[in-house]
Amino acid sequence: MALTAAHLLPRVLSPGEIMGTLLPSWVAALDFNPECRIHAGTTDSIAAFFASGSRQPGQAVTSLGSTLVLKLLSERRVESVDHGIYSHRCGNMWLAGGASNCGAALLENIFGRKRLVSLSQAINPEIPSSLNYYPLPATGERFPICDPNLLPRLGPRPTDDVEYLHGLLESLARIEAHGYGLLETLGATPVTEIRTSGGGASNMVWQAIRQR
Repeated sequence: MALTAAHLLPRVLSPGEIMGTLLPSWVAALDFNPECRIHAGTTDSIAAFFASGSRQPGQAVTSLGSTLVLKLLSERRVESVDHGIYSHRCGNMWLAGGASNCGAALLENIFGRKRLVSLSQAINPEIPSSLNYYPLPATGERFPICDPNLLPRLGPRPTDDVEYLHGLLESLARIEAHGYGLLETLGATPVTEIRTSGGGASNMVWQAIRQR
């Protein structure tokens, strides 16, 4: 006998869509304005994409936060379990991308936030680093390689932390480029522009390395 469970699931709404208002009991308990409205939310990376103003196919947003997240507005839907790539419907187009476990969280864990600033200022972003890492914070990766057993590659570590950070930033830039390359290979609209969000966006050396 077939069972219908649709009534047990929440309704799917568009980000920002009005869901309703607070119950009077919650208004009183939280001392909120009774006219306060509840809107449907979304993930931080999708919110960053919408906030960027990107509207045309080929425009992309990279979120440089604790993790590295890519979102590309594509005329075609792309999916790949092997690479952790998925697409969300976005109007009559698709928001394709994926999320790597690599990101700025590992950099802060290694160097600390204040030291990251001073070390970055000592890097010449025009000179490529010969170091090649896969800076995962722990075992397992989602995108652009979907492998729960993938091990971090954080060595060899040079004695100079400026050189080490340079190599890590270059490696993160390569992972980002690999991700966008995979999206195009799988049929997504080619990237025409990349905008950046997240805490890592304030690191101008990282931006210069990515642009190179």
